Amino acid sequence: MKFTKQLICLSLCFGGIAKAQEHVHGAGTVFVIQDGAHWQMQYVLSAADALGFEHAPEDKKQRDSLANLGHTLEKIENLVQLDGKCKQLDYSHNLDVFEGQESAEHKHGDHHEEEKEHHHDEHDEHDEHDEHDEHDEHDGHHEDHDGHDEEHKVHHQNIEVSYTLQCTNQIKGLSFAIFDKMHSLQTLEVQWSIASGQGSATLTNSVTNMEFN
Repeated sequence: MKFTKQLICLSLCFGGIAKAQEHVHGAGTVFVIQDGAHWQMQYVLSAADALGFEHAPEDKKQRDSLANLGHTLEKIENLVQLDGKCKQLDYSHNLDVFEGQESAEHKHGDHHEEEKEHHHDEHDEHDEHDEHDEHDEHDGHHEDHDGHDEEHKVHHQNIEVSYTLQCTNQIKGLSFAIFDKMHSLQTLEVQWSIASGQGSATLTNSVTNMEFN
């Protein structure tokens, strides 16, 4: 609960949440929150930078990319090096959005083909029902539109990953290895609310280290 309140505070102080949801290619946001010995780090990144595409996986190469990203996100040290002694307690991400969309697209495609064959057979056998067939065709078009709406959501989806840490000493600085993992990522805005205060800093792929002021 405290983490949530502090995240809201960061949003009010820096406009962090709204800015993170803008979906800008080449730019990401990191929120760092401290509650005693517990720290939380949340990343918000464009899927284009994190995955290389912004839609449900279409082939084996893209499915492998999604799986590899999942493995990378399992450990926070793959994204950032901490100068404190910390243990990762938990993590979560939203990659299931892409996995679910892939499944939905397959199901929609199968359903559309079945409907198409069904209407074709009815048209051949019952020519007198032309008006009914036109109505079904309109429904099929509406279903296609719904599918495109879902696809549009994924095309503008951000990757979000959150880590919970327990540290035995105060973290004073961060070194971001994420730029080595995601080569199209150019800037990373870090916003924090920790025991020593609040602040923000903008890192680039050429300046990857920072200290909390």
